[in-house]
Amino acid sequence: MHKFHLIARALILNNNHILLAHQKGADNTFLPGGHIEVGESATTALKRELYEELRVDLEIENFLGCVEADWEDGEMSKNFEINLVFQAVINNMDLNSPLTSHEAHLEFFWSPVGDLGKHNLLPFPLQELIRNYTSGNQSTWWASTLPSIE
Repeated sequence: MHKFHLIARALILNNNHILLAHQKGADNTFLPGGHIEVGESATTALKRELYEELRVDLEIENFLGCVEADWEDGEMSKNFEINLVFQAVINNMDLNSPLTSHEAHLEFFWSPVGDLGKHNLLPFPLQELIRNYTSGNQSTWWASTLPSIE
């Protein structure tokens, strides 16, 4: 069985830290955001997801790029996802602001950008893209975990 996911994600930086999301019980983290519903724009979905998850108003600054990924889950299903990543800010939030998840299966925390590997940020290509971005590389993102046929 195959599953397809179209996801809007936010890169939220604050003082060389990044806001990460974690599903309780999982061994990885991911950028905050979620699935885009049919008929919904990516930016609307991103704002909706962050409001549902953290009760915050998100300000989207620009589109950074896209990351494709694939994985198998415990049900032996093959999953494919396209992550549309936007640079965003949450006004009036800093590293000391409480991060109260409004979804019982999720938690959020600030991580130093240099610790992305330690927190197993997925999809994996995001780790290098974010390091490059915070080092000044402003090029549009494109990465994939899918095999390339050339």
